[in-house]
Amino acid sequence: MPDTSTGLTDTVAAPVEKIIEVLTDFESFPEWQAAVMECEVLDRDAEGRGSRVRMKVDAKVKKVGYVVRYTYDLPNGLRWDQESGDLSENTGQYTFKDNGDGTTDVTVDIVAEVGFFVPGPMKKLIREQSLKNSMRELKKRVGA
Repeated sequence: MPDTSTGLTDTVAAPVEKIIEVLTDFESFPEWQAAVMECEVLDRDAEGRGSRVRMKVDAKVKKVGYVVRYTYDLPNGLRWDQESGDLSENTGQYTFKDNGDGTTDVTVDIVAEVGFFVPGPMKKLIREQSLKNSMRELKKRVGA
């Protein structure tokens, strides 16, 4: 049965625009996302945002590479879907709710399948840790 959770939500002490700026500066990902070893924009959309992005990440059990396609529903959120690569599934999204006081409620949801058996409890632990790391690293990058 697929995981139907809605991810992790936290309040970030930064405006939506700053968060979007950080999350769409793909070339900087290796500087602030611990698992990301390489990140390259392959294609950009009409507004100059990365639409196809190649990444290499240290997934702890092994190093994996993949290409994802980003779609944008700004200022509400952005999502990605894997086009090719070492994972059997890699989708995710960030959604934003501007609180009107310079803070933003950010929800991150990631589904990544490595393509080989991982026991259910371990898979859940890895997913929870991935969500927490993503949020912590984002908050640190935006200075929140």
